[in-house]
Amino acid sequence: MSLRHAVLATLLPGPQSGYDLAKKFDEVMRGAWYARRNQMYGELAKLTEAGFAEEVEEGPRGRRAYAVTPAGRAELRRWLVETEPDRTVRDETMLRALLVSTLDPEDALFVLEREETALRTELTGLRAFLAQQSTVEKPTDPMMLGLELRAGMLDAMLKWTVEAARRFRTAPTARG
Repeated sequence: MSLRHAVLATLLPGPQSGYDLAKKFDEVMRGAWYARRNQMYGELAKLTEAGFAEEVEEGPRGRRAYAVTPAGRAELRRWLVETEPDRTVRDETMLRALLVSTLDPEDALFVLEREETALRTELTGLRAFLAQQSTVEKPTDPMMLGLELRAGMLDAMLKWTVEAARRFRTAPTARG
């Protein structure tokens, strides 16, 4: 995935500042793409230089808002339609899920309970955001569709985590 394209897509609903983008990435996109706050400003500068975004207003204390240009929309489309995704994944959460059974039951339960808490927290926040946005966004809004997918994935991961913990709790204590 490309930060460039994630930023372009995040700008589609309307002009936003680097701060706004960073906040949206923290609240909404973190499960799909991680970006440090300071990366937003550098990426916005690159997008502007490439003609994919433009500064549309300057507010108090030098706060600048950016919007996607027609060239930016075309670039996002090109990337989505013409570029085959990199399907390799480095997902530490999934790796831990694959390896949790190598632990003693007590440690496995600790890991699973920690994961359950994190998943519940993220899913609760995402569902609240989706509920809030459902009153203002169209049902086919690209970001909403993707966030609904993320919520479904988090829900599936949460169900797996709860079931795995249940199995560790009810398994015979002797491992063989």
